[in-house]
Amino acid sequence: MEMKFRNQKIIFRIGMVIAIFCFLMSILTVAEYFFLQQLNQKLAQLVNQTYAKVELAQDMRFLARHKAVLIRNILLQGERKAKEFELQRIRDEEEKYNTAMSRLIALVESPEEKEILARITAGQNDTLSHWNTVIEYGMSGKTQEGIKLLMVEVRNRQWGWLDNLNLMVDLQKKYARENYDYTLTLSTAIPGILLVINLISIGIGLLLTITISRSITGPLKDFTRKVESIADGDLSVRVEYDTRDEIGLLGKNINRMVTLRKQYEQKLEDYRLHLEELVEQRTGELNRQREKFISVLIHDLKGPITPILGFTRRLISGKAKNPEDTQLYLKTIDSSAQQLLTTIEQTSKDLREKSALDTFTPEDFDIMELARTIAASYIPKMEEKRITLRLNGLDPGKWLELIPVIFRGDQGQLKTMLENLLGNALKYTSTMIHLDLRQTEHELRLDVADDGPGIPKKFHKKIFEQYFQVPGSQKGTGIGLYSVMKVVENHGGTIT
Repeated sequence: MEMKFRNQKIIFRIGMVIAIFCFLMSILTVAEYFFLQQLNQKLAQLVNQTYAKVELAQDMRFLARHKAVLIRNILLQGERKAKEFELQRIRDEEEKYNTAMSRLIALVESPEEKEILARITAGQNDTLSHWNTVIEYGMSGKTQEGIKLLMVEVRNRQWGWLDNLNLMVDLQKKYARENYDYTLTLSTAIPGILLVINLISIGIGLLLTITISRSITGPLKDFTRKVESIADGDLSVRVEYDTRDEIGLLGKNINRMVTLRKQYEQKLEDYRLHLEELVEQRTGELNRQREKFISVLIHDLKGPITPILGFTRRLISGKAKNPEDTQLYLKTIDSSAQQLLTTIEQTSKDLREKSALDTFTPEDFDIMELARTIAASYIPKMEEKRITLRLNGLDPGKWLELIPVIFRGDQGQLKTMLENLLGNALKYTSTMIHLDLRQTEHELRLDVADDGPGIPKKFHKKIFEQYFQVPGSQKGTGIGLYSVMKVVENHGGTIT
């Protein structure tokens, strides 16, 4: 049946239907835009503002610690020129710290942030007044008075200041996690909200289309089928109506809505897949390394047990033909038992050292004396293998000439680090091991060199992963170099 639009009421109703449809599609587009904008704002806040505050707080913490080191340098320096050089560096550090503080003040918003910031400022002011007195003592040559003031008055104030900086870093990390959780929740809810809006639009549209003439029934039914497909998740649908009336405009709006939704859902899917890949990759790698560690450990434990059981059974069954055979069997059993005990003790030692990394207790001590003591304990093994061991280029007989190097760190962790590095070098070297420990104005540098086969370049980063062992390497647990890296990180350093 063909209907001609001569009745103004029908034309008005048709116009109303199209207008309502356009309005609903506009609401859908606005809703999509609103939710995605809110998601993008949270992501931007997470990536930009929260990260900036974490970075500023970490920089301030580093500058405060570094300034404390520079002040101690003034006390330890003997020459006036060297003291003035350290003093200028202190002024530069203060300027950087104040700049970072100003930027952080401009960014903090929450009462909790402002409260911690107030404590940081109070701790800074309290510490600075005493630091200035220590600097005056150092510049005037009153070293002992300066050291006493540092230990008695400054130390607790300084740690209180640094603890509040740590609290600021932890607070910003907490905010980052909260923003992430909110963003994840919002991204999960958006498809459901959009689906509800789609379904409402479809229902209203279907009710209204019943009241109009058959001349527009075909296009509206087509719209209905395609919008239902979109609501069910088929975003490949396109509405093809190349007309300049209201139906054509509605089709363009639907196409635009599908395009925007595809883009935004693709973004959300990319974020989700990326997070899943990272978690799966990290978990899988750690599981593989742990399984390899357990497999190697089982192999190392089973190896000595086999000859122990075999020769013990031969003795029990009386298969030893003479005293020499009995002595040989007993020696083999003793050697295998000793090998088994060594494997158990080494694994237990490595696991204890790894567990000890959770406790960090810094103190001032002579790290050169520590290196000298540990190196001296390896001399018998070195002489047995005819390996030359030098410390800062000197043979053992001249080690007492080495100048003390005062360093602040965890003495137990650093002892473990030196023992692991020297033990690894001893495993693979041919003729020599050189241990070089130097202190400069900016850093403490430790180099361990030997003439062993070296490590292939492709494993240079993986050797510091927990349980990882280079294929073909000598017996070990894969924990030693991991522990070394953790010690270095605990002391704010780097290792290559």
